[in-house]
Amino acid sequence: MAGDAETDSTGHDTIRSGVLRSSPSKLPDPADRRWLLKLAVAQRPVQLIASLGMLVGFICNATTSIVVGRAIDDAVATGRWNRLALWVTLLAGLFLLNAVAVWLARRYTEITLQQLSHDLRTTVTDRIQDPRGISSANGRERTAGGLLSIASTDANKAAEIVVMTVFPIAELGSILYVAVVVLSIHWQLGLAVLIGAPLVVALSVRAARPLRGRAQARQQALAQAAAVAADAVQGLRIVKGLGVVRTMRRRYHGYSSRALDATVRANAAEARLTMVTESVGAIYVVAIGVTAGWIALHDGLSVGQLITVVGLSQYVVVPMTMLGRNFATRVAISSASGRRVREVLTAPYATPDEASDATTDAVLAALPAGVTVVRGAGGERHPSAVTSVATSALLRLPRHRVTVAPHGADLFDGPLRDNVHPDPAVAVRALEVADCSDIPGGPERSVGEGGRRLSGGQRQRVALARAIAADPELLVLTDPTTAVDSVTEQHIAERVAALYAGGGRPGHRVLVISDAPAWHVAAAHELTHAEFAAVVGCADLTPASAATGTGAR
Repeated sequence: MAGDAETDSTGHDTIRSGVLRSSPSKLPDPADRRWLLKLAVAQRPVQLIASLGMLVGFICNATTSIVVGRAIDDAVATGRWNRLALWVTLLAGLFLLNAVAVWLARRYTEITLQQLSHDLRTTVTDRIQDPRGISSANGRERTAGGLLSIASTDANKAAEIVVMTVFPIAELGSILYVAVVVLSIHWQLGLAVLIGAPLVVALSVRAARPLRGRAQARQQALAQAAAVAADAVQGLRIVKGLGVVRTMRRRYHGYSSRALDATVRANAAEARLTMVTESVGAIYVVAIGVTAGWIALHDGLSVGQLITVVGLSQYVVVPMTMLGRNFATRVAISSASGRRVREVLTAPYATPDEASDATTDAVLAALPAGVTVVRGAGGERHPSAVTSVATSALLRLPRHRVTVAPHGADLFDGPLRDNVHPDPAVAVRALEVADCSDIPGGPERSVGEGGRRLSGGQRQRVALARAIAADPELLVLTDPTTAVDSVTEQHIAERVAALYAGGGRPGHRVLVISDAPAWHVAAAHELTHAEFAAVVGCADLTPASAATGTGAR
C-alpha cells in the first residue's frame, strides 16, 4: 500500500502517504450502466493532480530532445561555451522538474488506486456480510472462496481503471506536443507525426485483441483456482473427516492446470503484442529518421533540428504504443472484474425484505419486558418445528430492533473486546454478563483468527456477549449455553436476568429458546412453543417495502 490508513472526521478511512492524502471515493451506483466510467473518475479531483503531473513529466522527456538540438545549433556549432553552460543548466532544471512531477504523479496515482481499491473491497465485503445474505439467483451458487476472490482480486482489478485517467492523458498530451514541435520545424514531418500517431495506436489496439480475450480468461481461471483453494482450506477439517482429501486435491489440480494454461496463453499473446508494437515503433522511427535526413540534405534542416526530430520520433513511439495497449487490455480486464463486482453488489437478498415497524411494534407488544423463556410442551425436550418456523420469521423483523443471535461467533484476530463491541466499556460490561472473566488475559486477550485460541465454551460465551452488547429491543437466544457447565450456565442466566430486570433495560426483551433448567429458573416469564408461535403470528409479516409501496432494497 502506498500509505497508512487513518480515519477522518466523518469516520471514513483516508489513505495518507507523507504530505499526500486521498479521501474516500465517490463510488457510483452499481446499477448504473456507466458504472465503470464513473468508477474511473471516482477519485476526482485528486487524480487530476496525478494526470497533470504525469503530463508534465512526459512533456519534460520530450523537451529533452529539443534542448539538446538547440544546444548543438546555438552553442556547439558556434563554439560559444557560455551558451552551452546555459543549455546544460536548463537541461538539469528540466531533469529536476521531470523527477518531481513524475514522483508526484506516481505517488498520487498509487494512493488513489489504493484508496479506490480499499473502498471497493469494503463495499463488496459489507454487501457479503449483510445479514440478509446473497440470493443464488438463476441457480448460481456463491461459495465463500468465490466471494473472497471477488472481494479481493476482482475489486483490485476493477479499481485499476483509475489508471486510465492518468497515463492515457499524459500519452495523448505528449503526442500532440511532439506533433506541434515538429510542425514548427518542418510541416511535412509534423504532418507525418499527426498521421502516424493514430495509425500506430490503431495497430497496437488491433494487435492487442488476442491478449484482451486471453487476459480475461486468465483472470477468470486464476479467480476460480483461488476460490476452490479458499473453499478447500475453509472446509479442511470436513474434507479430512470424510476422507476425500485426494478427491479435493484432484479437483483443485484441475482448476490450477486450467489457470496455468490460461496464463501461458495470455503471456504468449502479450509477448506477440510486444513484438508487434516494438516492430511498428522501429519502422516508424526509421521512416521519420530517413525522411528527416532527406529533408536536411535538400531543404536545409540544421544538425540540431535533425537531432531534435529523430529524438522526438524515438520518444513519441512509446506513448503511441502504450496508449493502444492500455485501451486494449487494461479496460478489458477492469471491465471483466467490474462485472463480477457489480453482480455481487446488485444481487438480490436471500431473505425477504424486512417487515414494517408496525409489525415489529405488534410483536414486541405481545412479549413482556425482561427475560422470557420458551418451554417445552407435552414433554418435548427440543424446540418443535413450529418454534423453528417462528424463529425464522423473526429474521424478517428490522435487525436494528430485533436480533436473532447466532449459536456461535465468527471471531477475527485481535483483542477479545474488539470482537464484542467497538466501545471498550460496553464490551467489558457484556463480557461480565456472559461470565467471560475466567478467560486468561481478560478483554485484551488475543483470540486468534476464527477464535482458535479459545475453547468451544469460551467462543459461545463471547457470541452471547456480542449479542448482549448489540442491545436490541428484542434479543432472541437459541440454546445460548449448551457448551458450558451447569454452574457457569446458572451464573450467565442469573446475570442476564438481572441485566434486563426492572429498569436496567427499560422496554427491552430477551427471548430464550432453551430447555436448560437454569434459564427457566432465572426467567421472569415463560411461553410454550404454541404461545411463542402465536406471538409471532399475531402480526402481518408483510415486508416494509410492500407496505409502503416501495421496491425491494
